[in-house]
Amino acid sequence: MFRCLLVSQWTLDRFFHTLTYVLVAIGFSMLVLAEQLSPTVLLLFLLPFCGSFSPRINQKFQLTVRQGNFLTWLYLPLFLADMFFLSRSFVPATLHLILFVQLVKIYQPKGNRDYFYLILLSFLQVLAASSLTINISFFVGFLLFVLACLAALMSFEVKRALDASISQSKSLASGTADARLQQPAELGLGLAEQSWAIGSILWVSLVSLCAISLLGTALFFAIPRFGAGYFSRTMGRTLSLSGFSDRIRLGSIGAIQLDPSIVMRVKVYGNRKLFDGLKWRGVTLDHFDGRNWSKRLKGAAYSFPAGQVFKVRDSSSAGTLVKYQVMLEPCSSFYLFTLDRILTLRGNLYPFIYDPFDDSITATPHPFYRLTYQADSVLSEINDPVLSKAELSFEAKAAYLQLPSLDKRIFDLARSVTLDARSREEKANRIEKHLQANYSYSLESSQLERPQPIAAFLFESKKGHCEYFASTMVVMLRTLGIPSRIVNGFRASEYNDIGRDYIIRGKDAHSWVEAHCPQQGWQTYDPTPAWSQETPQLPLFTMISNYLDAFELFWGQWVLGYDEVTQISLFTDLQEKSTRWLDQSKRQFYNRAISIQEALLDGGSKIIQFGRQAGWKFPALCAIIA
Repeated sequence: MFRCLLVSQWTLDRFFHTLTYVLVAIGFSMLVLAEQLSPTVLLLFLLPFCGSFSPRINQKFQLTVRQGNFLTWLYLPLFLADMFFLSRSFVPATLHLILFVQLVKIYQPKGNRDYFYLILLSFLQVLAASSLTINISFFVGFLLFVLACLAALMSFEVKRALDASISQSKSLASGTADARLQQPAELGLGLAEQSWAIGSILWVSLVSLCAISLLGTALFFAIPRFGAGYFSRTMGRTLSLSGFSDRIRLGSIGAIQLDPSIVMRVKVYGNRKLFDGLKWRGVTLDHFDGRNWSKRLKGAAYSFPAGQVFKVRDSSSAGTLVKYQVMLEPCSSFYLFTLDRILTLRGNLYPFIYDPFDDSITATPHPFYRLTYQADSVLSEINDPVLSKAELSFEAKAAYLQLPSLDKRIFDLARSVTLDARSREEKANRIEKHLQANYSYSLESSQLERPQPIAAFLFESKKGHCEYFASTMVVMLRTLGIPSRIVNGFRASEYNDIGRDYIIRGKDAHSWVEAHCPQQGWQTYDPTPAWSQETPQLPLFTMISNYLDAFELFWGQWVLGYDEVTQISLFTDLQEKSTRWLDQSKRQFYNRAISIQEALLDGGSKIIQFGRQAGWKFPALCAIIA
């Protein structure tokens, strides 16, 4: 028995040692996925960690307990320097400290307490990654960590029990003359028992993981959600949307169009074909100095609290009502993106600010958070009657007719293109078609280096991206006395059939024009010629990408964005569906019961009728059957 115990201890020691290193690797990988480690830190940890698997390197650089403690205390000044001068942040500096302490523990002789510290440090890394990333890869890593942690803790308890049993066996064997009990180096039994024990630990760990997952999922959806303050933020990559602010440089949209990163996902409800080709407006700009656009004209903006439904305009507006939910990635812009003629808006993360002058909506900057909001809009080719009849004020008209110093040829071109056109609508249509027909789309434009970029676009290069087309049309309209403005937003073209959402990327950024026409209000024009940036992809790759994006949407909507409002909506929907199902089941039961009752009554009446017709033969027949 003593032999089996010693072999058991050796096997479980190796198993527990391996699981501990797996946990260290998972914790480190989670920080890498959260983009919290620079390449230098990555190499400084990865090389010693991989070297620890070599017995020669481990033995050569093995540290005593005193040396390990000395190095840890020696690192504290470096920690302060890292926090104030290198990383300039408490969280990254603390993560570097945790990695350093892990390396020290790895190269020290390890007892039970040291293994426990390694597991604890790995858990702190996972905990930090949970608050520093919103990537769905965290979910996969977290499941692996929980599984390995359960197996490690169970093997640790079995190992401790074996240690106690071996100590007791040694004390009993110390007084005997049996030499076999005093030579543990010759032992080699119990391998089958060890395989069975380790397999049992893994199976129990897997079953425990499933039970914890089910219980955790139930508690997650049942317990009310609360904000986590600072620790709810992520320090991952923040999208730089330089073309969506109160002041932008001509060409900013073109820079965004080179980025294929996802900016937002839009979950649509109802007929999704209604959303095809629609533009998602963000910022409206009115002042142009020849190189920069800015927003100077602002209305009496007012805000509404987070979590409440804000009514922008009357829902009686003519048109088709559409509902959608936007999940905006962490970005540098504070503008929200909505469809034209928005009716209601609801969000739970920030108070929103609405500017009725140009229908723009802003929120507190969210470089560390995903922002989710729901909105209703009305789609119609006819503008809102209230807005269409509203005349521009003197201040607004002056702002929308403002022009910088321009090349005289621009004035001449605008007049020649709109020759014989009478109404503002006709003039705007002529300019729009002229730009679409005589100029080409290109992201490789260098007009900004010229003294007058618009003139260089019109008369020299004759190619550029949407921002040049929209800016040129606004300038030409203003030379004709037509109030106009430029709008920056996105044009959705990528739809995921699996997730039932539109995926809007940086390359979908777009600029268009709004011109004010008498009796019709602001009209939308898009002078940019048609172009396509779609690259052919393999069907299998597209399908896998759609499934991953659908899972990402689910993760963001039901995990990261699961709040008290979503919770109430979910349980209300479940209650309505369960009530509807119960009512339907009751109706089906009653209908079947009535059908059976009618069948019995019909059969009984037929039997009675038959008995009356049969006379004395009917009782005799009944007696024979009985």
